[in-house]
Amino acid sequence: ASQLGTMRVTEQIDALEIMGVNSAGFLVLPKIIAGFICIPALVVMSMGLGLASGAGIALLTGVSSMADFEYGLQVDFVSYDVVYALIKTTVFALIMTSVSAYHGYYTSGGALEVAKSSTKAVVYSVVIIMLTNLVLTKLLLT
Repeated sequence: ASQLGTMRVTEQIDALEIMGVNSAGFLVLPKIIAGFICIPALVVMSMGLGLASGAGIALLTGVSSMADFEYGLQVDFVSYDVVYALIKTTVFALIMTSVSAYHGYYTSGGALEVAKSSTKAVVYSVVIIMLTNLVLTKLLLT
């Protein structure tokens, strides 16, 4: 939000529009696509690192053997949980990026308004994500 807001306040977006460039497609769409790709990828990496860390801790502390750890994964693994996590992550990524881009793109005024629009973007994103989480949980887990 702050990058787009600063570009709006310093009239860089207006300059792009005068040159005939679709500023929304040029500035907003890449941010949304990047969030759509990168945030779920980070979640997948964190899942893998969590499993590797759990195996490492189990092995180093001697709490359980590697065979027991692998057996526990095989018995308790539910593939739908991974799908559910990726669905939620993708939806939340789209919400975060689009709400932030919206508030940044439609900022007007000066530096104070850029800060206010960034704060609004964070607050609105958190509220929308919490409500969306409630809806997704009800739809996907019941």
